[in-house]
Amino acid sequence: MVVNSRGVETHENILNVSLSLFTQNGYDATSVAEICQGARISKGAFYHHFPSKQDLFLALMTSWINEVSDSFRASVEASENIPQAMETIAAQSRTLYDAVEGGFPILLEFWRQANNDPAIWQQAIAPYRRFLQFFADAIETGIQAGDFDKSLDADKTARLLMAVAMGLLLQASFDPEYEGWQEVTQSSIKLILDNMR
Repeated sequence: MVVNSRGVETHENILNVSLSLFTQNGYDATSVAEICQGARISKGAFYHHFPSKQDLFLALMTSWINEVSDSFRASVEASENIPQAMETIAAQSRTLYDAVEGGFPILLEFWRQANNDPAIWQQAIAPYRRFLQFFADAIETGIQAGDFDKSLDADKTARLLMAVAMGLLLQASFDPEYEGWQEVTQSSIKLILDNMR
């Protein structure tokens, strides 16, 4: 199968331009016309690649989520046990904070808007559910391996980890100049892990 390299380039160009515009102006304030102008394409070309601005945003979010998921999986595979994997994930949090700078408020803006459309809402919250399941599975593996207290509820503990992670990302979006987010993340995860053992 021959890949249309021009089509791939156009697709990537739309993604890059839209990410820049969303970060600069916000999701709501960025129009398809502005994206087309920035990408130097027609609206027809835009809609050939993305049925809507929402679909474009979901593609951006999916790409970022896949990168994070791959990184998390690699941490688990390279670690001797689940606590070590979680500490490694926390140590890599700098890249999350760098990627989310300007992006988390856009995600919140998108979630607010998506709340009015049940189909889009389900797609928008899928990454949350995906990470929640990832952590619940990891915690269950740690319990079975004897790394964590057998009385732990994997689902509730995963929700606690997600609450901490999302809370830190939200704080970082409010105070992006603070240099200590990675250290705060590592300290928070260590505190939680110490109590899980």
